[in-house]
Amino acid sequence: MKGEYFFEVKSKRMQFSFRIRRNITVLKGDSATGKTTLLTMMYEYLRSGRESGYSVKTDANYYVYLRDEVGRDWSDVLFPLRDTVIFIEENNSFVFSQEFAQYVKESGNYFVLVNRAPLRMLPYSIHEIFEIVADGQHADLKETWHTFRELYSNFPMPQNNRLEFVITEDRNSGFEFFQNVFSKSLVISAGGNSNIAKKIAETENGDLLVIADGAAFGAMMEDCMEILNTQYYRRISLWLPESFEYLILSSGIISSPDLVFMLQSTSDYVDSNHYVSWERFFTDLLITLTQNTVSPYSKHHLAKYYLTRSCKNRIIEKFPEPVREQLPSD
Repeated sequence: MKGEYFFEVKSKRMQFSFRIRRNITVLKGDSATGKTTLLTMMYEYLRSGRESGYSVKTDANYYVYLRDEVGRDWSDVLFPLRDTVIFIEENNSFVFSQEFAQYVKESGNYFVLVNRAPLRMLPYSIHEIFEIVADGQHADLKETWHTFRELYSNFPMPQNNRLEFVITEDRNSGFEFFQNVFSKSLVISAGGNSNIAKKIAETENGDLLVIADGAAFGAMMEDCMEILNTQYYRRISLWLPESFEYLILSSGIISSPDLVFMLQSTSDYVDSNHYVSWERFFTDLLITLTQNTVSPYSKHHLAKYYLTRSCKNRIIEKFPEPVREQLPSD
């Protein structure tokens, strides 16, 4: 399953409009913000159609799982589904299980998971964590119009971060690159995104920049936010590009006629039957485009080509401006 899917869900008093772009979307927020209302409307429309009093317009097959039915658990219901956007209501504890995580990775379906707690078994993007908000632009309509708003995509980059420490998720190619670029900083490999919050806590003094793959960092955001809220006495910046491989692909140093379209419309190219996250897609794409060239890419060791001045500078152009401003000059 791949592509982007549109949903418009309406009752006489409420209207929801949103798009699903990746295989895992997480819907958060406090009680009474509309999460359960949305899923209930969609569920009733599946059961009764227009007689439910609701309408659902979408270009996708979808299913809503509210709770276990007598004599059937979640696996009985969900395993037969194919090419379906599956919405799962909060308070279904199976979403935290290894069995469910394996099903998500292998089923090829898309999932919209209503849950306020981090789903640590699943690699989901910081760009696919939403809350439901009322859109004031449509206040003149009879219905209350609701949309999805990203929670973490616009995390501020503090100015004047002296970059005394840089923590990277990667321990191999990405680490080699950032260690070269941030030559005046102490660059530390976390050895995986699940260790980043711990590494932040261990570096108790000095300004810090954290670099991680945003395409699979969603479950780790709350851990990092909790630490950031307690370490107010120093500057800590989070920079979460899709992945290190995405930075290389978007820098222009790789020549491919379709690359621009693939980066602009990634949803149309990432098949969830093969990729559990966009990070893996970007890695495979970069490896494929550079094989049999003078600069083959490997996750394990960075070819010297990517550390030449011209290549390095073009990748650095994709860095946030507050970070570029603090880099040592060549």
